[in-house]
Amino acid sequence: MSYGEQQVEEIKTIRERNITVKLSDADCNRLARKCGEHGLTVGELIENFIGDLIGGTHSNGSDEKMYAEQWFERCWFGMFPEPTLLNYLLYWGYEPEDYLDTLDNIETAQEEKKYLEEHPEEADEEAQYIDDDIADWEEELKDMRADWKPEKEPNMDEELEIIKKWVKEKNQLLCK
Repeated sequence: MSYGEQQVEEIKTIRERNITVKLSDADCNRLARKCGEHGLTVGELIENFIGDLIGGTHSNGSDEKMYAEQWFERCWFGMFPEPTLLNYLLYWGYEPEDYLDTLDNIETAQEEKKYLEEHPEEADEEAQYIDDDIADWEEELKDMRADWKPEKEPNMDEELEIIKKWVKEKNQLLCK
């Protein structure tokens, strides 16, 4: 798909999104004044900045994208991102949802295995493959985490909560 065709497809998905921002009353006043002085709504200003920051569907040009990226990289969160599992998965091109789905597959299979052990009369041919499936999924998770080097011993419950929170926020942003 060409850039032009891709942009047309992206434009079709433009709609209002709800993003919560915590600002003081004074900052809200300053923001409204800044936007008003330039004939923009607050939403339009944020749309433009986001477009430049991420090289989005609409941007204001290469210089604006460069300066937005420089701003981001100079902020504490750009310079020193936490070496979380989420950070690692995203950086290396994994979909965090796939990680969670694989964990869910393992949990479901383990529950099914336990049930079949308690009710052997209900087991069929597929039951013998549960252990193989679990092993495959565990290997898949291990591969996803293979080069992740957190600074300290990770609390995997916390790491999973970070991923779940991110997935939830992404889905809310996408109106899913």
